[in-house]
Amino acid sequence: MAKQTIIAGLDIGSSQVCCVAGVKDEEKRLIKILGSSVVPCSEGIKAGAVINIQEAAVAISRAFDETEKAVGSQINDIAAAIRGSFVEAKNSSGSADINNSEKEVTPEVVANVLDSARNKIRIDSEHQILQIVPKEFTLNQQKDIRIQNPIDMKGSFIEVDVHALIASSGNIGNIMKAIDEDVDVKIYSYLAASEVLVTKEEKELGCLVVDFGGLTTGLVHYTDGILRYTGEIQVGSDYITRDIMHRLRASFAVSKEIKEMYGTAFAYPDLKNEEFEYRGADGKSMKKYDKRQLVEIIQSRIDQVLSAVESKMKASPWGSQFLSGGIILTGGGCLLAGMQEAVEKYFGCSVRIGIPNSEKVIGQSEIISSPVYTAAIGAAVSTLSENYGSYMPKKSSGNGFFSRAVRWFEETF
Repeated sequence: MAKQTIIAGLDIGSSQVCCVAGVKDEEKRLIKILGSSVVPCSEGIKAGAVINIQEAAVAISRAFDETEKAVGSQINDIAAAIRGSFVEAKNSSGSADINNSEKEVTPEVVANVLDSARNKIRIDSEHQILQIVPKEFTLNQQKDIRIQNPIDMKGSFIEVDVHALIASSGNIGNIMKAIDEDVDVKIYSYLAASEVLVTKEEKELGCLVVDFGGLTTGLVHYTDGILRYTGEIQVGSDYITRDIMHRLRASFAVSKEIKEMYGTAFAYPDLKNEEFEYRGADGKSMKKYDKRQLVEIIQSRIDQVLSAVESKMKASPWGSQFLSGGIILTGGGCLLAGMQEAVEKYFGCSVRIGIPNSEKVIGQSEIISSPVYTAAIGAAVSTLSENYGSYMPKKSSGNGFFSRAVRWFEETF
């Protein structure tokens, strides 16, 4: 029996490293998650960027070691989920003639039109294209007929609209140096998460994925089955902890514990006016604080985050259409009690905590069901297809390349 290849999904988060590992089931086209680890790294990573190579490298190495121990086997391949303010989105478009004798859209034609869109993206030597996502195609300039998969269709002229993620080469280089291993796949973290969470129906209706991280909040918006917007807000759940720390004059660690034990983002009707005890900043004195006042601290920051989300979406051309299919929450910050209810109350739409699609990933429920691991899981699942959820034209040519393009369209659509 052939030895199974262990694939790791690595999420470089706000101030920690998340790693999941599993095996590919090529027949069922899914990943079986076998183990995971979370390693804090506030001294080496901040909001997805490496701020200390040595500290980040130690944390990443430890994450791999702990995950390999949990799996009981060595990791063979790595897919990295990358986020941060150094990643920006740009839209582009391309066009190409269909010159073959059959006047048929082939993988070669698709590669040509995507290369055309890619070549129109103006970036300097300090940046690189992390990912390109085709949104829709048009044949023969019929703008009223938008196509997602043009393979085998007839025409003489093809156009495409794409969503591109552009990253700082320096930041990507620092992450790769800290990983110190060959990375087969690099994918935008928020897209990695959304592609395993969002259903086809939700994409068609129009939905918004909100990824609550420690220092950032990521947004991915779909309408009419098409990716419309990706963005990031520079505030996350750690800011709630800091608010508690300053108001209660406690250490960050104690404040985090208070948030998780007594905090809630929603003032439930049965919330009692009770006091709790905690250790002060001096590490010795014991103090008391009221639960209702704690909720007020948390709600103030949550309202700020949700207001920023609303402002981002209103500024987007498609922002008015993000409530039909509801909001999908993920990221460690959505584990705060009452978060789902708080978001529902603010936006007045359906809200759910995202759980990875069982048709794409299976495994231990404590890993699969935890929003902490979603981006890492999405990165691992992305290896099922060379261009999962996106398409990056390659320099190579020949039947192998074109068959990969066909497979990408079959799997994506």
